[in-house]
Formats: sequence, structure tokens, C-alpha cells
Amino acid sequence: MNVQLKTKPAFKFVGYELKTSCIDGRNHREIPLFWRTYLDENKGAHIGNRVQADSQVELGICTDFNPQTSDLTYLIGMEVTTFDDVPADQVCREFPEATYAVFTTPPVKVEEFTSAIQGTWKSIQPEWFPTSGYMHAGGAEFELYDERCNPAKNELVEMDIYIPVKKK
Repeated sequence: MNVQLKTKPAFKFVGYELKTSCIDGRNHREIPLFWRTYLDENKGAHIGNRVQADSQVELGICTDFNPQTSDLTYLIGMEVTTFDDVPADQVCREFPEATYAVFTTPPVKVEEFTSAIQGTWKSIQPEWFPTSGYMHAGGAEFELYDERCNPAKNELVEMDIYIPVKKK
């Protein structure tokens, strides 16, 4: 498993929101559909004040997890410089500085990408955490999608998963 530890400064985020649940794998069905709608409707083009103004570096953020109900919020969007002039259908969130374990998915053909992402998520807890010396620090987890996952530019695609951690 390809893992790096990184500290990410606090950041502002603007994007779109999905309320879902981990019960019966609902999140594994709804999040890919949410992404499909986001991409098909080119919603990223409607996000202003982007930090990476010349490219679409997108984030998929799992936040507000409730362990009692297994509900969570999934956000798709981008890191921004300000919350100025944000349309009503978009959400604004701020996330604090944190140390993350960053997991890179294996490079795969685009038709295998969703499975590679879900497979990486499923292996983090049982394979990495038990021997890492780290524990989950709470807070938001996120996926970073950059040029490496653009099938028009890459035969094999990959992305990063950021999990907030602290030493045990």
C-alpha cells in the first residue's frame, strides 16, 4: 500500500452536497451516481474563486459522520480562496489544518477506477492502521482528483485518499 504522511493547512471548500448512509452500502451506490451527475452536468465549471484556477483539482470529502446512525455528508467540489459570490445551490465549508495519511490508489484503466477507489478505502482500516502506529484523528476524510485521473491524458488513472491521523 502506497502511503505518505502529509500536513495540509486549513482550507476553504465550495461544492455540492449529498447526504447518505453507510447502512447496506448505500454510500457505495449513491456516491458514484453523485459523481456521475456532477461530471455530466459539468458542475465543477460553476465553482468560482478556485485555488487551482488553471486546472480542476477536485475533492470528494466525507464529513459529518454520525457513528450512531452511520449517516454522513459527501461533498464534491474544489478548494477556493474566498466564499465571495457563491451560488445558492453550492455549499461552503472550512476544514482545519491536519496531518493525513495519504493513500494512492493503484493505477488502473478508467473502467476499473471506481472499484480501485472503493478497494483502497476498504483496505485502509484492516491493513494499514493496525501496524502503522497511528489512529484516526476524527474529522473529514477526502479524495483528491487531479490530472492523474484524467483518462484523456493518462492510459492508467489514480487518485489520493486523505485520512486524518494522530500518533497512538
